[in-house]
Amino acid sequence: MSTLHLQAILIATGYVFYNIFLHPLRGVPGPTLWAATEGPYAMAWLSGRAQFAVHDLHKRYGDVVRIGPNRLSFTDPDAWHEIRGHRKNSQGEHSKDKAFYSIAQGNILGADRANHARFRRILSHGFSAKAMQDQQPLITYYVDLLMQRLAEHTRDEVGNARDAVVNLGAWFNFTTFDVIGDLAFGEPFGCLEDSYYHPWVKTIFDGLEKMGVYMAASWYCPWLLTLTKKLLPRGYIGDKIDQQSRYTLAKLDKRLSLGASRPDFVESMITAKSEDGHVMSKEQLVLHGRILVLAGSETTATALSGAAYFLATNPDAQRKLAHEVRTTFSSVEEIDLFSVNKLRYMLAVLDESMRMFPPVPSQLPRVCRAGGDVICGYQVPEGVCIGQPSPRE
Repeated sequence: MSTLHLQAILIATGYVFYNIFLHPLRGVPGPTLWAATEGPYAMAWLSGRAQFAVHDLHKRYGDVVRIGPNRLSFTDPDAWHEIRGHRKNSQGEHSKDKAFYSIAQGNILGADRANHARFRRILSHGFSAKAMQDQQPLITYYVDLLMQRLAEHTRDEVGNARDAVVNLGAWFNFTTFDVIGDLAFGEPFGCLEDSYYHPWVKTIFDGLEKMGVYMAASWYCPWLLTLTKKLLPRGYIGDKIDQQSRYTLAKLDKRLSLGASRPDFVESMITAKSEDGHVMSKEQLVLHGRILVLAGSETTATALSGAAYFLATNPDAQRKLAHEVRTTFSSVEEIDLFSVNKLRYMLAVLDESMRMFPPVPSQLPRVCRAGGDVICGYQVPEGVCIGQPSPRE
């Protein structure tokens, strides 16, 4: 065995020994192997079942579990306020985990407090009650088109219902991508018209499948993000992100060339100003256009797919919801973005569906503030990754 090999073994052994026996988090409950190295958590993440694995650990170890050398998971209700709540003036906030948000740099998801407030002020104009009212005809058009497409698959030539197998998940995605495409860039992706995913939409799904590898690498060495992008074959995650950026830029330029004012997100982004009087730059418009498409489409379709599944497997709930809708409205024309808020049972169904099947199941971790903090009775050193599992857990 060479001296180099021996040194590597000694360093690895010392690293594991420190994490298990000397680390400030050594007293936090959790499996020894997970505390020794990031390996078990990274493998669980790459398997796509990290949240299930963490859920099982919480059932075994309690409300606070050490799931990595510098990683804690909390299910104690007080953790939400202690980790994400407003801080006193003398206290620093628990910032977003830069490794986790590395692919969201420059937009509202990965922004620090100051930039997040600036971006939120600008983007909020596109989500106001007035904006929603103006956007309602556009959204209604695509909902009606969805119902028309589903009717074509489930009814015969004279309009009678017939047995059919329909992939609701795909149809929900067709609808939400067309809606957000029109709201963000002035034209749909054509998914409902063509009953097929637009190439941009396909790059999103392809990228999501491979994003886990890209992010797991960043937990060990942040510089691996750049290296991984260069070394991985063409068509992998880095290339997919670049494709999405190119699609966004082309769509944005086309929307800006229209000139006409219309009730969409681009209109609010190019006209609204932050408190300091600044508007978004072209680069920021592209970054937020891409994130609006992803956040406003796939997540909504996932929530609707979950709700449809739970209703299909719980006939009593389905009947109760159908009764509420049919006794509240006497015609389809009465149903709009505002009148549906009267459907208390429907809103409860959606809330429970998202609790049981959250569209974003990841922990969305923070990093403990400078100087450390006491969270749920544990002294947490600064720099430790802290988060809460999805609501179902």
